[in-house]
Amino acid sequence: MRMRVCLGEGRYPRVYTGSVKTVLAVAPPKGARSGLYVFSFTDDYSVFDYGKMPDRIRGKGSALAVVTAYLFEQMEDPASWRKVARSRVWERLGGRETRELFGKGRLGSLLGREGLRTHYKGIVDAEGRVVTTRELDRPSRLLLVEAVPVLRPERGVLAGSEVWNYNGFHAKAGPYLVPLENVVRFGVPKGSSLIERVTADPSYGRQLGLEGPPEPGSWLSSPLLEFFTKLEPSDRHLSLESALNFSGLSNREFSELMQRSLLAALFLYALLYEKGLELWDGKFEFFKAGKGLVLADSITPDEVRLTFQGKQLSKELLRQYYKHYDGEFCRAISEAKKLPMGALGSLKDILNERFDVRPRRLDPEFRVAVEELYRSLAKRITGLDIFGPTRDLEELVGVLDKWGVTD
Repeated sequence: MRMRVCLGEGRYPRVYTGSVKTVLAVAPPKGARSGLYVFSFTDDYSVFDYGKMPDRIRGKGSALAVVTAYLFEQMEDPASWRKVARSRVWERLGGRETRELFGKGRLGSLLGREGLRTHYKGIVDAEGRVVTTRELDRPSRLLLVEAVPVLRPERGVLAGSEVWNYNGFHAKAGPYLVPLENVVRFGVPKGSSLIERVTADPSYGRQLGLEGPPEPGSWLSSPLLEFFTKLEPSDRHLSLESALNFSGLSNREFSELMQRSLLAALFLYALLYEKGLELWDGKFEFFKAGKGLVLADSITPDEVRLTFQGKQLSKELLRQYYKHYDGEFCRAISEAKKLPMGALGSLKDILNERFDVRPRRLDPEFRVAVEELYRSLAKRITGLDIFGPTRDLEELVGVLDKWGVTD
């Protein structure tokens, strides 16, 4: 019998309200038993970790939900992995080690037989039925996903400095969300934070296999993996050793986390390349469960950087908009991130109360073009014709290019 989700207001308790999605508990996780959550994607957006911005991008929530559902379905399908393994596109992204990881490696072979396990259970249609994207006749903003407990690092102050204690993750016996954002980079688009890190610490660049700071807009000779905190007020870059110790995973499990992140990114690159899109980087999150590591959260144009015919798409356009047209907001963000947010409140609180700065609203013409872009991009990625009339990507990129945000 097909599962249904009650769509009535207030039917399920709300466990999280974020700037871009709300999480509802259909069946809360308990102990060693996982649960079920509904991700409800909103039309809100956030840039620079500020939180909910003053405008809404109509249709964005459903576009991102359907794209996430489609990509998870593809990643769970062994036939899709076998198809990508036969593709020659990904070979330009690395040398022998990358080819062995994807084609002949133990994990690559396993995914060709079983697919990549994700927490995705289905997308919820207008009648509350949990279906696949192929069964949709209209967009949906609701995803049903497997849920596990989310632990929180303990904040403390030592010798006047803010510190975060992750010891509780090592003591966790049951399933839990690994507290890391794993970022795989194929290239260095304009605005990439990697350039600043390698410039400030050349030894870190050498650890990644870089001879020096990469040029903005350049492709890397092979994909590289970086780690950031997931559950602190602001994302913080981590060394490989810190990421391992924060994760709560064994050396073997952490090595597999790295492999799965790279494989997921390579798969995504090849899939999107066939659709005329180029993936520059992608962010992946996992949870640990009884059967191993499970891909979690969402994969949308807001979590990755894409270009089309050399032009930036999706959320990066919004970042660039504020860099071009709201310098005061961007400067205040930069200064606020230097402060200990755990003690002073959220980034939004610090900006509003300490700096008395709030982001400007989007120009209406620009906002409408971005709304169309999300729908057009979702149609291009999924192949589904359910998003209503919209201009194609070529025309929309031309419109947005006039604002100086696509380079």
